[in-house]
Amino acid sequence: MAEKRNWLVFANRIKCHHAEALHELGFVNWKEGRVNMAIGDIVYMYMSDERRVRFKTQVVAEGVKREDGKYWQETPSKDLTFKLKLINEYSGHELDDVKLKENGFKGGRSIERPMSNNPALFQYIEGVFENKSFSYIIDEIVQQEKSRELVKTIIPILIRWAKQGLTNMTYQHLMNELGKPTFSGIGKQLGYVDDVFRRLREETGEEIPTLNALVKSKSTGLPSPGFSYVYTSYDDMTESEKKIFVLGLNKEAIEYQQWDWVLSALGLTPSVIDTTASETAIRSGKFYGGGGEGPDHKKLKEYIYNHPETIGIKDIKKRDMEHILLSGDRLDVYFELADGSKVAVEIKPSTSPDADVMRGLYQCVKYKTILDAEDKVHGNKANNSAILVIGGELSPENRKVRNTLGVKALENMNY
Repeated sequence: MAEKRNWLVFANRIKCHHAEALHELGFVNWKEGRVNMAIGDIVYMYMSDERRVRFKTQVVAEGVKREDGKYWQETPSKDLTFKLKLINEYSGHELDDVKLKENGFKGGRSIERPMSNNPALFQYIEGVFENKSFSYIIDEIVQQEKSRELVKTIIPILIRWAKQGLTNMTYQHLMNELGKPTFSGIGKQLGYVDDVFRRLREETGEEIPTLNALVKSKSTGLPSPGFSYVYTSYDDMTESEKKIFVLGLNKEAIEYQQWDWVLSALGLTPSVIDTTASETAIRSGKFYGGGGEGPDHKKLKEYIYNHPETIGIKDIKKRDMEHILLSGDRLDVYFELADGSKVAVEIKPSTSPDADVMRGLYQCVKYKTILDAEDKVHGNKANNSAILVIGGELSPENRKVRNTLGVKALENMNY
């Protein structure tokens, strides 16, 4: 049996966004050509824009068609490829040009071809990856298996929120992303998250911001009193002091640039919103034109038009169906309220596939923007909203999209 080999390959960002593909897909495809890789080989990726080795991958398949085409900035070749699965990511400075050259890396144009004949260099690279793992921290701190798995799920979610700039998420939002429809308490696990970060700070010297302040009570817009576990002085602050304090903490979390390293150091997989199938369906144009309005859509639309109180709308001055915006878009239902604000309602019956429901979330973003633009042109104060009303339930991925976009979505609406 052939001995497994190590490879160093050059990831040219001008041609392909390999990092994004690895984070979102968990793999990239690499053209076979004359490269003699084999299943089980380890492939390190040197990033052209960062001038350092960042990713450790492994060949898990060969002779496969390309699946990462959407990350290419030019038309990729149609050659068969190796499938390189993400194993680990390194975010420090021990694998940059200077350090690599100290350990046998020649650099220059030699890196542009896959290289596998430098044992000393690969021994150094592997040593860096092995020594930078702190995945044991969670296992040591969280003894109960159920809580440990929750913590391993919560941390990637909170990191995704920080990278997306989401600072108004509630405990219920977190429960929903964990697949728990009702709030049953998550304070203990959030306390463990803080314990893990404290330990990682101690062992690495890295100043890692807290993520716990991203999660808030719906009623107060602030973290619960349990946040005093993270900062002992929290409960002694006034409400206005708490708001300023939390704002500062969340600013640090959003601006922190090493969250990918934190995930890698703890041995965690990034939390992603996988809407690839829905995006493909939407961009295929299958939801546009032809067929007319279905009976379920018509009934739910007319029900909301006649019973706006079921979605919390009152003091109506004007209502309309198929209201035409100045962009030419038609609103399923439109309400103008006594205070001058307008509400656009997008209807998706229970028969709507997930892709069409996701399209509805984006439509709500567009409709609110257009209503606000109309008011701005007319010199009026823009105070408008858009609501997605669906006959079924949001899928887990669409729930994440809803949370990210901040769209109000009302589920299980019957007529």
